[in-house]
Amino acid sequence: MAISAAYTTTSVRIHQLAAHLLPAINPIGTYTDKDQDMIRAYCLLCHAEFEAYLEGITLTVVTRAYNKWQANKTFISPIIFHLTYNYATKIKDIPYSLVVKSYIEFKKSIDGNHGIKENNLANFFKPIGFEMDSVLRATLNNFGGARGEIAHTSFSTQQPLDPATEKATVNLILNGLKDFDNELDEYESLGTLSRTPRSLQWSKYTFFQRIKILFTGAN
Repeated sequence: MAISAAYTTTSVRIHQLAAHLLPAINPIGTYTDKDQDMIRAYCLLCHAEFEAYLEGITLTVVTRAYNKWQANKTFISPIIFHLTYNYATKIKDIPYSLVVKSYIEFKKSIDGNHGIKENNLANFFKPIGFEMDSVLRATLNNFGGARGEIAHTSFSTQQPLDPATEKATVNLILNGLKDFDNELDEYESLGTLSRTPRSLQWSKYTFFQRIKILFTGAN
């Protein structure tokens, strides 16, 4: 599976931020107030890059699936199935209009997103039937919480940050997102994840059976 251009761009930017902002490691762990401000800036800007990447890659993948459906409405991919089924209880309409309105609602949820905590990630991936790796999800959630503390509390009340620790956390997330990028590509292509067996083998159903499952829940 290919790594997306979006991930490559994010990776380059994250490494740039480390080079631009992180002070040299001090063996005794002592850093000036200016150093601490730079470390905090690094954390905030890395958070922004991760958030933008997750929003962008998810919307790109869903938009591709939607455009394929628009071009050939006899093909309902797993992404379109899950997306429409997720909004079916909220939007009452004829089948084809329901797909369109579900896509519009999903775009609104991405546009209105603020963060990378678990509830944000659920809004990204639950509607399309995708499950992010639990370790990566927890790490992003913790990083998002730490970002909130930096952004919304006074410097005087915050604990000093260690640049080596923060860089290691960011790199851990970046490496996890590389695997995520591959898995999302796999899910878009195949409708399944190798690490997450799924009971619904979507390809075995005919078009009319898919419509029945989608709008009645019966198979």
